[in-house]
Amino acid sequence: MKQAEKRQTSQEVIRHADQLTLYDRYGSMAYGVILRIIPEPERAQAVLIDLFSSPQLLACAEIPTHTAGEIIRLARAKALAAKCVAPVSSLTLSDSDVNGHFDTNDNVENIVFDLSFCQGYSLEAIAEKLQLSRTNVLKSIYTYFKHLRSS
Repeated sequence: MKQAEKRQTSQEVIRHADQLTLYDRYGSMAYGVILRIIPEPERAQAVLIDLFSSPQLLACAEIPTHTAGEIIRLARAKALAAKCVAPVSSLTLSDSDVNGHFDTNDNVENIVFDLSFCQGYSLEAIAEKLQLSRTNVLKSIYTYFKHLRSS
């Protein structure tokens, strides 16, 4: 009985150490993603804590070549959930969603990326509201990433 308890305790210690290692390595990146979606530092920190204490996090580390991408995906999902957004497929954009979040200097690529990644709207909802084709919405996201990589 004592060995089983010891084994379980040692597994918990290893799991905790893995979580701390992942936090040290990817915490600032995940916090940046969360903060972009939830611009309130206290709420963003709570989501960050939830992210790095979740059981899904350790699954991210199982494939070392995809760890960063998986943590970004998980951080985004947790931030959108904490933001209390309706399911992406049912979202429709209102004029206040489009006009209220953006500066007049923002280009279409920035707007499309923010609506898609940070706000959680579907490509179809973005295309309909901005009066773009779905292909042009995808091109805008591609252009956004291309510009981001070259900066």
